Parts: sequence; structure tokens; C-alpha cells
Amino acid sequence: MSTQNITQLTDFSVIKLTGVDAVSFLQGQVSCDVTKLADKKIMPGCHCNAKGKAWSTFIAVQHESDILLVLTKQSAEISLAELNKYGVFAKVDITDETDNWFIYGSDQVINADINIPLAENHYIHLSQQEITATASSETWWKTEILSGRAHLYSATSGEYVPQMINLQALDYISFNKGCYMGQEMVARMRYLGKNKRALFIASSDNIESVNIGDDVYRELNGNKRSAGKIINFCHANNNTYLQLVLSNDTDLADPIFVSQTTSHSLSLMALPYSLEQS
Repeated sequence: MSTQNITQLTDFSVIKLTGVDAVSFLQGQVSCDVTKLADKKIMPGCHCNAKGKAWSTFIAVQHESDILLVLTKQSAEISLAELNKYGVFAKVDITDETDNWFIYGSDQVINADINIPLAENHYIHLSQQEITATASSETWWKTEILSGRAHLYSATSGEYVPQMINLQALDYISFNKGCYMGQEMVARMRYLGKNKRALFIASSDNIESVNIGDDVYRELNGNKRSAGKIINFCHANNNTYLQLVLSNDTDLADPIFVSQTTSHSLSLMALPYSLEQS
């Protein structure tokens, strides 16, 4: 494979759980069914607070006798502290292993220790040896944004129940595994239909500056009022690609604005998946 397709991903961290209670402990903390990880090897999930709001989204990986969680650095700081708060009661060691891994992204399997498929022709890789990376991360992040897979950062951690960022559509949640932190609220969203928000993807060729956590706006009676927030974005190919959390009845034709002063609306785009729980 040509190295031009490999980019180093500096936004991500690795948390390692090791010990005889690693599986049982993590099973009681996160939304995915960790007991099936040994067979599946790779599993998406999220880590919520007691109110069901997600601190982080992650990909769990079985690596030898350890469990690795791959997640953004900003959300890892929060999840690591919270996991260690409860981990003292179990035979498990929970550590930040980021310095022991090189984290890359590419469009195909490469010669790395761990290849994690995120979407078609779209991967995260963990390598214990450095790999030459000559590409910028723009193209990788564009694909990631448009895949509709949510990542959380300091400004958005603890803000959204998993269904508000479409995690039910990408198998981040098991509704059969039993109790875990925040499980009651997550289940209520599913069975009582309480969720009123969803993740949308959008693009614009006329954005100079935005930040994760910024409000976006909808025009109502001549005034622009807050309609949701930006949870991720990237600039690529002279465009900006964004993930937004909006009312889940938003129509793709609805004009959404990144500020109250602009007249240039975002172009909302169709998601590559159904929002129904699989």
C-alpha cells in the first residue's frame, strides 16, 4: 500500500483494561455487550453517566488478554477518571496506553498490529511500530464525518443520550445485556419514544470559523434561533463538513445556519444508515 493514503490521527487515545475482572467490570459500565468481545474482537460502544448522557464513544478491541478502548483524547480524560473511580472495587487495572501506540487512519488494511474497520474502505489502525505517514488527515476526517459516526470532545461530553447522536443505528448499544451505568435512561429513550434529537451531517463552501459545541440556528419569524449544536467538523477540499445535533424531525431541506448573522445556510445531507435500532 502506498504511504500517501496513511495519516496519523493525533486526536485519539487508547485506554487499556487488564486483569481477571476486566470483562465483568467493563460490562457494568458501558453500553455494548463486552462478554461477546472475545469472539467479535472489535466492538463499538459508549460510556455514559448515571443520567444516561454519553461521556465518550469508543471502539473496543480485544488485544491478547487486554481490552483496548480507542476514543478521542478529550473524552478519554473523562472516561479514564470515571472508570478508575469504580475500578478500585474490581481486579482490573485501567491505564492510558496512548504513548505505547501509534494511531493511524487509512482507506484499507495496512501492516499494523490492529486494523479497525469503521466503514467501507475506512479504517483506524493501531501499531506499536511507527509507520511513515505522508497524508494530511483531511480526507480521513471527511469520510469519518460523512459516515455519521459520532465522537465526543470536552464541549460535548456528557451532553447527549446515545440515541441523540444515532449510536443505536451503528450497534453501539445492547438492549439485552442487563444493567450498566445510565442504562435506565437509554432504555427509556428506546421503549418510551422520548428521544427528540438526532445527528445530522451537513456541508458548506462558505464557512470561515466554527467550533465543536457552537450553536446552529433556524430562522423563525425573521429571527434566527438556536436549533442545535455542532458536535464535529472538518475542512477538506475547500468545503466544511459538519455533524450537527438537531430536532429529529428536521427536514433535509430546512435551512440551518452557523451564525445569527449569515445568510448562507448549510446543505443537510442524507445519512448513510437508517436511524432504526438494528
